[in-house]
Amino acid sequence: MSAKETGSLDTSLVASAAGAVAVLCASASFAGVLGDARWVFPAAVAVLIVVGAGALGRHLGWPTAGTVAAQLAALLVTLTAMFAGSSAVLGVLPGPAAFVELSRLLGGTGELIRTGVPPVPADPPLQALVCLGLGVVALLVDLIAVGIGMPAVTGLVLLCVFAIPASLAEKMLPWWSFALGGAGYALLLAAGGHHRRWQRYEEPDRVAYALFGRTTAVVAGTAGVIAVLAGSVFTGVGTEGRLPGSVPEEFGGTDGIGLQPFTSLRGQLNRDKVVELFRVRGLQQDSYLRAMTLRKFDPRTGWQLDGLTQGVDAGAPLPLPEGTTIGRGRPERIEVQPIGYRDPWLPVFGTPVSVTGMGRNWRYDPAAGIVFTQTNQETRPYTQQVIVPDPSPDELRNARGPMPIDPAYVDASGISPQVAQLAQRLTADAPTEFDKAVALNRYFTDPANGFRYDLATAPSTGQDALSDFLFRGKRGFCEQYASSMAVLLRSIGIPSRVAVGFTAGYQDGTEQVITTEDAHAWVEAYFPGWGWQTFDPTPLSDGRTALPQFLDTALHPPQAAPAPVPGQPQPAPAPGAPVPPTAGVPADQPDARDVPQQRREPEDRGWSVTLLVLVVLLACAGAATPLAVREIRRGQRLQAITEGRAGAASTAWREVLDEFRDRGHRPRATDTARQLADRLVTDHELDATGVDALKSLITAVEREWYAPSAQPDGTLADTLRTITTSLRENAPLDLRSRLFPRSALPPWRG
Repeated sequence: MSAKETGSLDTSLVASAAGAVAVLCASASFAGVLGDARWVFPAAVAVLIVVGAGALGRHLGWPTAGTVAAQLAALLVTLTAMFAGSSAVLGVLPGPAAFVELSRLLGGTGELIRTGVPPVPADPPLQALVCLGLGVVALLVDLIAVGIGMPAVTGLVLLCVFAIPASLAEKMLPWWSFALGGAGYALLLAAGGHHRRWQRYEEPDRVAYALFGRTTAVVAGTAGVIAVLAGSVFTGVGTEGRLPGSVPEEFGGTDGIGLQPFTSLRGQLNRDKVVELFRVRGLQQDSYLRAMTLRKFDPRTGWQLDGLTQGVDAGAPLPLPEGTTIGRGRPERIEVQPIGYRDPWLPVFGTPVSVTGMGRNWRYDPAAGIVFTQTNQETRPYTQQVIVPDPSPDELRNARGPMPIDPAYVDASGISPQVAQLAQRLTADAPTEFDKAVALNRYFTDPANGFRYDLATAPSTGQDALSDFLFRGKRGFCEQYASSMAVLLRSIGIPSRVAVGFTAGYQDGTEQVITTEDAHAWVEAYFPGWGWQTFDPTPLSDGRTALPQFLDTALHPPQAAPAPVPGQPQPAPAPGAPVPPTAGVPADQPDARDVPQQRREPEDRGWSVTLLVLVVLLACAGAATPLAVREIRRGQRLQAITEGRAGAASTAWREVLDEFRDRGHRPRATDTARQLADRLVTDHELDATGVDALKSLITAVEREWYAPSAQPDGTLADTLRTITTSLRENAPLDLRSRLFPRSALPPWRG
């Protein structure tokens, strides 16, 4: 390797290292949204490996597409080794199991990003997401700064790194993160400056044109679009406002018995001490404060927010909830003062009639019973006019008629036969829909049945988390209880949904104080006319439960089933169903062998598809970039020559030299212009017309270099076209050289 080539190689390595430093400096912006530094080391490893793979590929002379593919493969192996090593081949190589594990890990971050309140803990799912995002950014920076030789353009990509945490953080990012980012970018510019060539002949206006011309604009635009798309894919935050909950399912997931949007509350609750969230005045009787409702149940991922519409203006008089025709109840005027609460959901009591004082841009969805906004914002003190329904048990027993609600509320697909049989057995003696719901509620709250409230759930012993909880573990908190009862209700045809919000808190003088300890989930069942009624299966023993009067056994004793009429046949139990237990005696718990393992549906491949599409886009962009740069540069030069700008002859000569490089040759440092022209004629056997045109160009170049006052030759553009036409006819480029022209690659790649 010659000294010149060695110097170019050393320079490119310096530029690669500077690019890695610039990306790591820009990543300091994540300190504003991540609560600890556990992400720093794996992110640094991912960035360095991606950049190192790029440097190695260029050193081995691989084409740009091959180098980009190697970098993507290196990133995938790195992510697999760090976050899915137990499922990988030999601990590092990605296989089907590793892809599933990575998809599951990354899929669990979408809801955290969308609803969590920064700073959030840098748990492994978020670490993996940051490593993936910064790895892609490092690839783009390396490709643009070193592969194409335009380090200034990387500023747009690095700026997108800042834009993502800035769009999620409540406050301005730390000042030192901007200082580090600026220093890293300056270092990259300084290291990249050594790539410039032929500067001795560049006029100042040509330098400016090169920096801000169409080539730079196209490359910058392409990089910007890819960076913004990557940011939107990785965070669920795009350039356009989304409704809360509209992030696709592939961006969130739980274990099949959890509540995906419960992470919204966890963002409020994961604090070192108990924090006040609300102070409430005017609440006459304890009632639950509802933030959101979940209607979609997926046996693989749990309960999800689904079907939320644009609704109506929450500042106007509110309609009755969908499917509710009886607006009777206890009217109350309740004042709510948010203290430490910040979320896109505005919690409400009962059936809201009007909500005022909370500011603009709040909407109300009558079907879901939710007040929401499209962005997190500081919630102002607000006043609710509400109706707290108070139907009697008999009124709910006699509720009849059509159910004008969405069929999704009775969707029982995916519920295992074992769970459905349990619901049928527990409600076999209940004569009405209401009594069935009460029977299921009491199944969980009756101590004789063995269920226990515990913040630590029992370990899972199989693939069906719901069956584990119902038949074996019987230990958990409100998330598990509400999810399970709602599933049981649907399995017997009763419309149900899960509500997420807060209990009534504790009394402080004339106010109710609701804190982070009061977050809760419960069940709402639908009864024609009366709408959605509250049930709470969580066996709380601390007095926080706020049950409606129709569940108060002291006021309304359970109603027994009607006595059988002598002589009439009685319905037989379902085939295979266990015999109903006698009152007060818990049913036998089936052994683990008795619970059939349900066939698992294929894992959600949303993240895998998204990642594959992103990889294909990056590969296509990387493959097309050299050709695009070469064509745009050629067009710029022809335009400059045609317009007779200063240095037109030198510009034409640079275009001829690039044609020379594209054919696998490199000018020697000692070659004069005439010596290079002779080599061009000899090596590529130019025809007579091409030779004459080349001689005319050499004369014009020498005149411009040594007699700059001479008038420019107005035929230079035609002369250049004649030379390039002769070259293409006598020494045509092969397909590889056309797609990846050497003149658009770093100098040591020729």
